[in-house]
Formats: sequence, C-alpha cells, structure tokens
Amino acid sequence: MAMCEASDLNRLPIFRFHPNAYDLDIFEVLDGVCEACEMPRAMRYKSSFYAMEDVEYICPWCIADGTAARVFDGEFSDAAGIEAIPEGTSFSVEVYEAESLEVATCTPSYVSWQQEEWRSHCGRPCAFLGDIGANDLPQYLTEPDFAADVNGGLGWDPASILNDLERGGDFAGYLFRCLSCGAHRLHVDAC
Repeated sequence: MAMCEASDLNRLPIFRFHPNAYDLDIFEVLDGVCEACEMPRAMRYKSSFYAMEDVEYICPWCIADGTAARVFDGEFSDAAGIEAIPEGTSFSVEVYEAESLEVATCTPSYVSWQQEEWRSHCGRPCAFLGDIGANDLPQYLTEPDFAADVNGGLGWDPASILNDLERGGDFAGYLFRCLSCGAHRLHVDAC
C-alpha cells in the first residue's frame, strides 16, 4: 500500500514549485478512491499526467510524495520540458537534476495548449505562479531575464506578446518565479 497522508482537506500538501496549485483549477473537490494509494479521498487532480495507463483519480498527497509517479511510472511534467542550465555556468548540476525530478514527479503540472514547458533560473527550476496576460507584463519588464523572454527570447514576436497575450486565451502566457533570487520568467504558448 502507498504511503499517503490522511485525507484531511485542511492539511493539503504544499508544492514548492507550484505554490498556487489549489487556486488554478487543476484540482477538484470530488469524493473517490485514489488509484495510487487506493484510499478514499475528497480531492482529485485533473491536469496532465503522462503514463502508459489512463489514470482517472490521483489525490494531491500521492503527487506530493511521488507515489503516483512511482506506481504508474509517470510524470506530471515532461522532464525534457524543464529548461536546462545554460552551458558554461557554475550551477550545481546535482541540485538541478534533483529539483527537476521533483517538478516532473512530485509537482502538479499546469494547463497549456501544447505540452508544458517549465522555466529555470539560478540553476534550478522556477515555481509556476499562474497565467499572465499582456496587461500584467509591465510590472515585470524591468527584470532583465523576463524582458529577454518577452523581447524575442522565446521565439515569439515581442509586439504580439506585449499586445495580444491573454490569461487562458488562445495566445497564453505563464508566469514563473525563481526560488533563489525571486526573478520572474515567462513561457508563451498558443493553440
């Protein structure tokens, strides 16, 4: 039997790489039995999970402790979609690899049009904060790495990002924050 904590909605697990997970419509309050720990639960994950089996009910506790990823040999975010450490830097490869594994196997994903991509900064994966639109961008444009993402670093036309980016729209933005220095990063996706 898997090792999940008691199903007490007042004591939900915290995801350091996805601190707003319960506010972003990727979990729903729904009674059921978690297919990973086989325990009755009151909350179900409803975003991406990449595994050979089609899994319908995973509880947040089995995401947080890695049970779901182990039981189903799956990932919530493709490890290959986590931005790599830039070549020639002195970042700790061990920290990056351990934290990338945590993002892939112990962190809920987010909803995007194509496959999710996870931004990195300071040699480690960033925390995903949520959707972002064009009206939200000005407060982050003074940050050099965020400005670089907007101004062609992502391969999109900067004018389109600045004018057309919509929260949850067909041309969507996703906001990340570095857990080391607090810098913000951007990912853009379109249908």
